[in-house]
Amino acid sequence: MFNRNYAFIFIAIFVLYCTFIHRAWGESETEAEHVFGFAESLYEEGDYFRAIGEYKRYIYLTSSGSTSNQTEKATFRISECYFHAKRWTEAIDACNQFLSKYPASPLYFEMLYLKGRIEKLSGRYDDALHTFDLIVIANVPNYQDKALYQKALVMLERTNWQAVGDALRQINQGSPLFPIASAFAIEMEKNEYLPHKSPTTAGLLAAVFPGAGHLYAERHRDALVAFLLNGAFILGATELFHHDNYAAGGILAFFELGWYSGNIYSAVSSVHKYNRDKETNFIRKLKDNFSLAFSREAGGPSIIISHRF
Repeated sequence: MFNRNYAFIFIAIFVLYCTFIHRAWGESETEAEHVFGFAESLYEEGDYFRAIGEYKRYIYLTSSGSTSNQTEKATFRISECYFHAKRWTEAIDACNQFLSKYPASPLYFEMLYLKGRIEKLSGRYDDALHTFDLIVIANVPNYQDKALYQKALVMLERTNWQAVGDALRQINQGSPLFPIASAFAIEMEKNEYLPHKSPTTAGLLAAVFPGAGHLYAERHRDALVAFLLNGAFILGATELFHHDNYAAGGILAFFELGWYSGNIYSAVSSVHKYNRDKETNFIRKLKDNFSLAFSREAGGPSIIISHRF
């Protein structure tokens, strides 16, 4: 009788304990779902830093017991939040954390593509090319062509025209990106016909006639200043020598030599700047006309293309 009573008490305690644990876990799971929903609403509102805190809180609440199916998404969202907030270093760290933790995730290549974009935007071009190459080599549908297009944009930043064309030509004809990639390649070939001026010609013109080199570089105000300044010094030195004032004439001629040399150097630099500006404006136009973005819709990943003629 004594043992039976103890057994009954033990069973009652065990049942109560299980009931308490089940209820506590159910409440914790419900709380986690509310936290995730709140994090999603913050993300949609663009309140990214608060959203990061809520996603991390959700991950913590689901870290014990059975893992929520949304834990991967919460981890992914943290990377997206840092990306939208333009916190590049934190975003890349979050991407790496996801990639190492969920190598078999269906979001793996989506994350890899996001990481490559972040590296490109932050100026880490070598890292971006490596990341996009991983996607291209994996030959993953929906991502390979986008990675090739992004490689072309990276090479455009480096003014590596040959590499830009090579990447664009690898895009499959059946890809939604093929029409814009073809237009991009055709437009890019116009770089061969950009106005280009010779630094050597500018230097020779400046040496023969001060200001002529700047005029050749289309720097009309600088050309006028160079002509008047050098002309004044040359005229002054000539007059001094004509009146046998050799000491003052020598001093003025010495200073004129500096202005004359500076005129040549400035003309050559102006031509380099002219060529650089033409190329920079051409690249900016290409980037404005052939931009590519990436969006995650309810139905899955999608491409956003901006093309202006």
